[in-house]
Amino acid sequence: MLQANSLHIGFQQKLFEVEKLSIEPGQLVVLVGANGAGKTSFINTVLGIHKPLKGQLTFDNKSISDYSAKEKLRLFSHVASKFDGLSYLSVKEYVGLGRTPYTNLIHRITNKDEQIITSTLKKVGIQHLENRSTSELSDGERQMASIAKALCQETKMILLDEPTAFLDYPNRLKIMQLLYNIAHEENKIILLTSHELSLSIKYSDVILGIQKRNKKLLPFTNIQNENELIGKVFES
Repeated sequence: MLQANSLHIGFQQKLFEVEKLSIEPGQLVVLVGANGAGKTSFINTVLGIHKPLKGQLTFDNKSISDYSAKEKLRLFSHVASKFDGLSYLSVKEYVGLGRTPYTNLIHRITNKDEQIITSTLKKVGIQHLENRSTSELSDGERQMASIAKALCQETKMILLDEPTAFLDYPNRLKIMQLLYNIAHEENKIILLTSHELSLSIKYSDVILGIQKRNKKLLPFTNIQNENELIGKVFES
């Protein structure tokens, strides 16, 4: 469980405050807010890249700052908004990088790692691409590969920054459905940022909104439409 109390997110100045928040496993949570509101900063704070200005942020009742770097790699995996691919890296090799926290000093892949990589490629539906160069894939295929890499990391929480930003509509739906299934079937916390309000409403269990005026993060459930969400987050 991810919990926050009196948490201030920002750098030298507060971007927003989280008075109280609890995110349970088995939920797809979407973070929305205006550009510059602090969505990526929140993700980086959860990952331990940035320290909060104030307050408490814990995972499984332990402060995130108290986890070692290796422990964090086994708790949190991260998917950036876009991966452009590398000509020398095949899909299978790229997905296999998710096993790095579990390999030995020379990063040798074991039979167990191979089985996890193969099963993850099948789960995400990209096993037919495993020998393709990541630079030859479409944007949608590369995003699927990035999600597969995060799954291979076998973390309790996956954080994604605008995972549908560069995709066409069918691939946006495919990614959101995949993430929803992962959260519910594997009892993981999936937290993603998005500007796609309609997709956020359709697929999320909880929407976290950074309110523009009072700079507070609030959870919303049972939002019915985009106008309601805009009123609660962007106009409040």
